[in-house]
Amino acid sequence: MKKYVLTFLSSCIFAQPYPGDEAVRRGVNAFYNYETIEAIEILANARKDHPENPTVHLTWAAARWLHNQANSTVEQTYTDLENDLNEVIPVYESLVEQFPTDPNYQLYLGSATGLMARIYLGKKEWLETLNWAYSGFRIIQSVEKDHPDIVDAALPIGIVEYYAGLSNVLIQWGASLLGLDPSRDGGRGKIERAANDGPWSWIEAKGILSFIYLWVDVDPENALEHSGELVEEFPGNFYFRILYTESLIRSGKMNSALTSINILKKMYPKLTDIQKDWYYGYLQYELGLFHFREGNFEQALIYIEKAIEKYGAELDIILANAWCLKGQIHDLIHEREKAKRAYKKCISLDNYTYTIEAAKKYIKIPFQN
Repeated sequence: MKKYVLTFLSSCIFAQPYPGDEAVRRGVNAFYNYETIEAIEILANARKDHPENPTVHLTWAAARWLHNQANSTVEQTYTDLENDLNEVIPVYESLVEQFPTDPNYQLYLGSATGLMARIYLGKKEWLETLNWAYSGFRIIQSVEKDHPDIVDAALPIGIVEYYAGLSNVLIQWGASLLGLDPSRDGGRGKIERAANDGPWSWIEAKGILSFIYLWVDVDPENALEHSGELVEEFPGNFYFRILYTESLIRSGKMNSALTSINILKKMYPKLTDIQKDWYYGYLQYELGLFHFREGNFEQALIYIEKAIEKYGAELDIILANAWCLKGQIHDLIHEREKAKRAYKKCISLDNYTYTIEAAKKYIKIPFQN
């Protein structure tokens, strides 16, 4: 849910200093640490004091959206985001006209335009979604092509190329028509570049790479490297801590994983009620995975069943992993029919993670530890 806004936000850059950059940085650091009220106040003041700063307007809208996601109804969230984008898009259009040789304003205009697609995606208005997404993406693509030195502009391009590389032939063909390389390796390379060299996009790029290396192109050590930097920089971010915890477990660093789990337990009560619904299943899954790796199968099964029963996140990645892990546990305790039912539930989610392929394998051949 929040990935979409942060992806577009992270496509923007600090390629040159602008008055107000420091205030924007403080605002962004605040909302990555879930301090959204403080972030909104900082950024609202920065908009008044530094209206020509290319970053501040979209960042303000992003902070308000993240705050609403954690505190308001879905309907109110979309209404406020649409109103905010209707306010900032004309600002960027004016700034592009005023500073036609500065690609930063074009990049933010493309990002704000593309973010409007998220509203129509939530409403399931597909033509409007496609129209806004395409319009925004083409602006970003133009900036990336004409200004290859702007590293952060490569992030959204890399994400689209990577996703296209995962997808079917039709989507790959559509990506090719846009002048993209529908390649997992090529797309991941652009994301890696943003993570390593992007003045700002490194934050979201590292989050995306942690996701990829945990659940798609599995490489826990790489996931640990990226997620470790994120939790060090943003200790108040529950999602980054989830990524880090699973990276530790999958890398076999169980003492550190237990410490991280205990931090998650202390963070959880401080979340809003909506955030608790999002992340309850995530937390229970991490507890289940930890006990599974420790060989405590009965305890692991209790946590995994809690994760499945009360799963409230928008993305079903963790849910797929929970179903697969449930199947693995049933296999290990010699409950084959229950295991097969769990694998079928996992496969039915049909997302692009490695877990689906693992479940297809284990439904034919029982999992062995």
